[in-house]
Parts: sequence; structure tokens; C-alpha cells
Amino acid sequence: MQIVLSRRPANTNCSPDLAARFDAYFCRLGQGIAAKDLTRQRLSMAVRLDAMTDADLAALGTSREEIPRLVFSDLFAI
Repeated sequence: MQIVLSRRPANTNCSPDLAARFDAYFCRLGQGIAAKDLTRQRLSMAVRLDAMTDADLAALGTSREEIPRLVFSDLFAI
């Protein structure tokens, strides 16, 4: 029997792909951002969006890759 370990930390409910998109978003913003604090505050919205189908996201006028930009749109414009 093989045990498959998740790449997701036990204390988070987001997928590894969503976490990677958040990391890339904050890398584009640059240094000096308290990313962990901001991410924790917006994570529930991002997880709800990430759970939607691509078609549902398209109906909202967005895509999976745009989730970080969307949840932080009131704070940052990139």
C-alpha cells in the first residue's frame, strides 16, 4: 500500500494550484507586501471561486488564473 502525501499544508483549505497562483501574484507585486496576512483574509473568497467550474468563472467574466487579481482588486492594480 502506497501513501500519497498532499502538497497542501494541513492548516489551509486551498489547492496547491491556487496557492501557486497567489505566490505568482505577489511576486509580480514585488517586495514589501505582507502576503500571508492579506492572503489569509481573502482566502475564503478565493477558495469559493476556485471551486467553480471554468464555465462558471467565464460567465463571471474571469478565469482561474485571474482569481488572485480579482480577490485583491480593491487593493492592487496589476
